[in-house]
Amino acid sequence: MWSQQLKNGKYQYFERYLDPRTGKRRVTSLVLPGNKRSDIKAAQEALSARVRGLEEKTNNSSSLTLGELRNHYTAWQQENLKEQTAACNKRKLKVIVRLLGTDTLVSAISAPYIRKSLKADKPTTFNERLKHFKAMMRWAYREELISDISYLDKLQNEKVPTAKERDRLKYLEKDELNALLDGMKQVDWKLLTRFLALSGLRIGELLALTDEDVDFDAREINVNKTYSLVTYKISTTKTESSTRTVYMQDELYECCKEIRKRKEFNIEMFGHPSSLFFPTVDGEYLPYSSYNKYLRENTESILGRRLTVHALRHTHVALLAENGIPLDVISRRLGHADSSITKDIYFHVTKRMKEADNQLLKSIKIT
Repeated sequence: MWSQQLKNGKYQYFERYLDPRTGKRRVTSLVLPGNKRSDIKAAQEALSARVRGLEEKTNNSSSLTLGELRNHYTAWQQENLKEQTAACNKRKLKVIVRLLGTDTLVSAISAPYIRKSLKADKPTTFNERLKHFKAMMRWAYREELISDISYLDKLQNEKVPTAKERDRLKYLEKDELNALLDGMKQVDWKLLTRFLALSGLRIGELLALTDEDVDFDAREINVNKTYSLVTYKISTTKTESSTRTVYMQDELYECCKEIRKRKEFNIEMFGHPSSLFFPTVDGEYLPYSSYNKYLRENTESILGRRLTVHALRHTHVALLAENGIPLDVISRRLGHADSSITKDIYFHVTKRMKEADNQLLKSIKIT
């Protein structure tokens, strides 16, 4: 294997292989961000997997294992998808293939075996696993690594909870949010929770914020990047519409002032200056896993159910809907070109408000 640096600063890695159709030597390559030892190792593994696939492509696919197929697929994703997306998918596929068996022959897989092996406590978990498995198999079929995927039609998603049950897991009511904040003892995590509920930012967008992104004079937060919880690197926002400006209403403005004051106090106490808007006392990125664990434990002990960090983004939707903010304004604030979840929560909340209004009017006698 050899490599060369490209004009954009990335590195292209090359490997030779024998074309089984012509018997001639050819070259395959892929592009990675750097040339550190980890990058070189990743390139070697990916290219080796690809070469094995190319050289064996005309052979009987009955010998292909799930582990080998996963390597082919993740190598393709590393070259064709965003680094964060490819890394996230690779992690999910690692779990899926482990459950199915790394050495399991692809040709021996059946629908009943998939249903049994990917079974999970929650239907949403099973459905997520099934989605990624199907995507890998359809890719393999397009690449002619396998010849039959008809059994995929027999695999259906499991039934998920009703809309009412799902809504309860998606967001907090106003009184629930206040109860949660009152019960939180860790100052930084309490501030972080308030900020996410009042701004609607994704956790990665918050972690990536720098001081210059928060304009107190204009009362604006400029969201133009995100911190990947998978690669631990700064990257572009999730979508083009995710790059946006978020106005600081009075509550959010005061919350941001508290965050700035807290940061200045920590710098004075511990001596670690940082350009990050909300850093640790060491001036580093906040540890997402620690915060997520703290939030889940506190929502369970205070509210009686475990909620994810992303539920705070959904909570923001509900709070705005209760205040009569139009759906299109909420979508722009969240950086959504379109979101079924945003719509579901919005219409659920407004419907509940309408029902409450009707109850108030029900017993009124005008004459």
